Amino acid sequence: MVHTIGNENNTYNPFIIAKNKDIEIKYIDFGIENYGQLIRIEDSNIILLSQLIKGMKKSFFIVAHELGHYVLKHKNQVSDARVRDEFEANFFATDLCFEFYREQHKKKATQPRQLLEYGMPMEMAMFI
Repeated sequence: MVHTIGNENNTYNPFIIAKNKDIEIKYIDFGIENYGQLIRIEDSNIILLSQLIKGMKKSFFIVAHELGHYVLKHKNQVSDARVRDEFEANFFATDLCFEFYREQHKKKATQPRQLLEYGMPMEMAMFI
C-alpha cells in the first residue's frame, strides 16, 4: 500500500502526499496529550498537528501515521479495534518514512536510528 501511494504521488514525503490528497494540515494547541489526529468532516479530511511539533522532525512521522489512518480507512473508535488501528497506522508510518529515507538518500536505511531523521520513535524499530 505504501508503494502504491508513493507511486501515485511521485514521492513518499507525507506532507506532499497529504496535500495531493487534499488533506489540510492545521496546527492547534493539543497540550501535551496528543501530537496529531485525523478528522473527517463530511467530504473533508484534516490532519490536526500539535503546535509543539511545528517544524520538528517528529512531524513527518506524525503526518505519516495520520495518513495511515486515512489510507487504511480507520474510523475513530473507542474499542479493541482502536489498538489494532494504532498498530496498523504505526506500521504504515514506519514503512512510509523508510521509503522517504530511500527517496532522499538514494539508499536503503539499514538501521532504525537513521529514521530518527523523520521523527520515528525508536519503539517503531520493530516494524523495520
